[in-house]
Amino acid sequence: MRITQSGMHIIYHCYGSAHSSIIAAAIHLGRLPSDRVPDKEEILALPDFDTTRDDSLGHIFFKGRDEKGHAIYTAGMGRHHQTVKRLLLEMIRLNNGPESSFKFVEALPSINKLAKLGGALSRRYGLVMIGRPLAAIGIMQSYQHLVELVHKTKEEVKNQEKGSESTERKRS
Repeated sequence: MRITQSGMHIIYHCYGSAHSSIIAAAIHLGRLPSDRVPDKEEILALPDFDTTRDDSLGHIFFKGRDEKGHAIYTAGMGRHHQTVKRLLLEMIRLNNGPESSFKFVEALPSINKLAKLGGALSRRYGLVMIGRPLAAIGIMQSYQHLVELVHKTKEEVKNQEKGSESTERKRS
């Protein structure tokens, strides 16, 4: 997957890119509603909900472009998300990329313990029949926090773009 330098790149991340980041990206892209809590079937119907494997850690998955043309991704960064983000930003700098066009959004703190337990049972221990529905129920209970995270992210990106436009006009 190649990340181009044009436009903003928003990367929702969590432990394994199977639950909270998937839901946040789906909300951001309008694939899940932001005005109500989806039912369990809507969550389970997402093709990438609770499907990533351990070997997916560290991979960036393109999910689509939002209404403003921003590229939306998910990533599983394991326990060391701060280190992974620093590494990615350093790679961007080394390649003369615009660091400011990348926004990393940690989604894991937006979900509750039931969602995390369900995710661990399903992905880590292979108890999919028990874990997947528990993760979905936990997501439903935490859903408003995920919606707030996405709204906050969109607002921050909008403000960052306004700041960039203002700086650009001052240079001209």
